[in-house]
Amino acid sequence: MKNKATHQYIVVSTLLFLAWFGVYFSTLEHMLTVWSNSETYKHCFFIVPISLYILYEKKHLLSRLHYEPVWLMLLPLLGVQTLYVLGDQLSIGLVTHFCAVSSFILIVWTVIGHSAFRVVLFPLFYLYFCVPFGEEFVPQLQIITADISTALLNVVNIPVYREGLYLYLPNGTFHVAEACAGIRFLIGTFSLGVLLAYLNYQTLWKRALFIFICALVPVIANGIRAFGIMVIGYLSDMKHAVGADHLVYGWFFFLFVLALLFFLGNIGAEPSPSRKNSAGSLRVNMKWLPLVSVFVLLLSSSLVLFSLSKEVKHVSQPLEQHLTQIFSTLNTQELAWGVGDDANVQPSWTGRIEGIPVSITYRTDSSDDELVSSLHRAFNEDNFSLVEGPEHRSFSDYAYRKLTIQNVSGNTRTLVVFYKLETLLDASPLRIKWNQLLAKLAGKRADGFYVVAEVSTGSTEQSVVKTLSRLTLPPNNTETGKAKYND
Repeated sequence: MKNKATHQYIVVSTLLFLAWFGVYFSTLEHMLTVWSNSETYKHCFFIVPISLYILYEKKHLLSRLHYEPVWLMLLPLLGVQTLYVLGDQLSIGLVTHFCAVSSFILIVWTVIGHSAFRVVLFPLFYLYFCVPFGEEFVPQLQIITADISTALLNVVNIPVYREGLYLYLPNGTFHVAEACAGIRFLIGTFSLGVLLAYLNYQTLWKRALFIFICALVPVIANGIRAFGIMVIGYLSDMKHAVGADHLVYGWFFFLFVLALLFFLGNIGAEPSPSRKNSAGSLRVNMKWLPLVSVFVLLLSSSLVLFSLSKEVKHVSQPLEQHLTQIFSTLNTQELAWGVGDDANVQPSWTGRIEGIPVSITYRTDSSDDELVSSLHRAFNEDNFSLVEGPEHRSFSDYAYRKLTIQNVSGNTRTLVVFYKLETLLDASPLRIKWNQLLAKLAGKRADGFYVVAEVSTGSTEQSVVKTLSRLTLPPNNTETGKAKYND
């Protein structure tokens, strides 16, 4: 009887996780795509193998535990599935990725019970590092890096004048670009630090302290690295630390920091308590209702998503042709402040509309074509630096963000940034997402534009925004479908 219950338990559990995989297949596929396409998240490929190895190391302990499905996690699982449906409809990748990992953890908890879950708690929660997250902090890290570099240059009496993210030295200029923010090193080091804290320490306060150190040290170290490169450039009259050796010096420094963290991780290390590795057999108290309830929750969320899904309609009409039907004067051209070719999201059209320099990015708002995305760039951050803003402004029914940018020559430009839906012009990502959700639930269109325009001499912010407010969505075959421009 015991063997039969164990067999049923294993079969049903396997089917449950296959159902989870089916429900979240598109989300998992999207996560893999993000890992592959972004250098920032390459470390995510190592997270699952690390978790599996930790579980493997616990195999003898796991073979002697009591497994009993529990009800307690069904309510949180219901909340996660609801959040997943909302995240999918709002095309928020971070939310759907978070829900994929959270639902997996909650299902495991429901299936194996409380006592067994305590044993596998860390390797399961470590899976949250699979969620690609962190690039949103790049602008703040750029500012911190520039702050540290400027302060250290003043300490060693090297003359420096700072304008935004540009640091002017007597014999050269340095720009703290996105690549100098150190986000890759920070995320990778932090994930490694959490693992080392778990392996090297047993007391909670030591683990928390080491994790804090692993979050703080990379940020400070990146500022010191940037400062060191500037000093080398200054002392060598810009002959060194400005080309490929810039990267070489940086990576050697980062290797030193990693070695330092490994050294710190061994200070006060506490060996894990030894356990007797005697083999045992699974003890299962089979309960059907919690497991069936998980199936029902997964199936329900799939049915809701299927009922809300809309076919993506393609528009054969080029964007420029659509714009000519709205505006009287249209000139296609490159913009001095436009994002570079290496930007993750490229504009659909750039040029002048009735004399206004403007960049327009059309997005269908599908899972891989989000309108509200941290990947959007308002300007080329390699050639320009933000000196003021973003400042939120509004008039009438319109809301936008004002930015002031400056290039290395000191030339400044004023930009206005906003999103344009079918019936809304706003700069708030939350308001845009909320209106998109309402539109989808009502069977209406949720595609839109991300617009960046320059306020040139002779024009005002209000006049620019009001002119571009006439921008309308492209025609579609059906009122409920979404449009996507063909390449």
